[in-house]
Amino acid sequence: MDRQFLQYDEETLRRLQKTLLEIFFDFANVCEKYGLRYFMFAGSGIGVVRHQGFIPWDDDIDVAMPREDYDRLLEVAPREWAGKYKITTPLTDSQYISAVTKLQKLGTKFVPEMSKDMKCELCIAIDIFPYDNVPDSPFLQKKQLWITWFLTKLIFLRGNAHPIIPLRGWKKTVSKGICEAAHFLTALFRISPRFLYRCLLRESTRYNGEETQRMNTFVAAGPQKTYVTRDELFPLVDMPFAGATAKMPKAYDACLRRIFGDYMTLPPESKRVNHCPYILDFGEQNETDSH
Repeated sequence: MDRQFLQYDEETLRRLQKTLLEIFFDFANVCEKYGLRYFMFAGSGIGVVRHQGFIPWDDDIDVAMPREDYDRLLEVAPREWAGKYKITTPLTDSQYISAVTKLQKLGTKFVPEMSKDMKCELCIAIDIFPYDNVPDSPFLQKKQLWITWFLTKLIFLRGNAHPIIPLRGWKKTVSKGICEAAHFLTALFRISPRFLYRCLLRESTRYNGEETQRMNTFVAAGPQKTYVTRDELFPLVDMPFAGATAKMPKAYDACLRRIFGDYMTLPPESKRVNHCPYILDFGEQNETDSH
């Protein structure tokens, strides 16, 4: 099935957004309880600034946290959310082949087309992006970016030999061959997603004991643009979001423009994409939506 033909009806999208807000507000309440810092990230940041809520066609929520706050969240999550949510990484589920941390609502399903063969449980979830220190040396910055980029791709290819490749012609053929080779070799040598994720954590946190000017999340789609300086990030500010408030970086405009350019201008309809899944189940009897 071609990803482009997967579309929400308006009622299903609004219902999904409502479920995501439930997860987010539970997350924010735990952060407030334990004094954990977070901020809205990427498209969710645009939603806060431009719409004071979701981007109308959006179907996910992204939040980011400094690594020390992220680690503390992982500690308190089991007792705070037992039976309702679970945090998923390759360390908690050996079949999970993504570097992005998910806070998943138990009893639901959200299975993207490209992940339909994944053997782990995939639920309606918000994504959590930890931020780590970036070295001040330009050479070491590039080295860290390259290694973490390579490891995030390898984690996914370990469990999926045929990712969606947005290329054509010989470039797509070459990329397809590289992906298949990476999958074959990691399987042949029994290199697990969990092992690769530990390697990613080691490289991502390599400079966390140093005083550096920048921080970044290395599991985002474009980490060359998602860095922030400490002066841009802190102190976090409260902004209206979906009838309540959410945290944003102090210099949110500069951060969003670095990633998206002129984010305040609505994109043409052809560019208004989301992650409409292959399977969507809200977890209520006789109320399942599948695409």
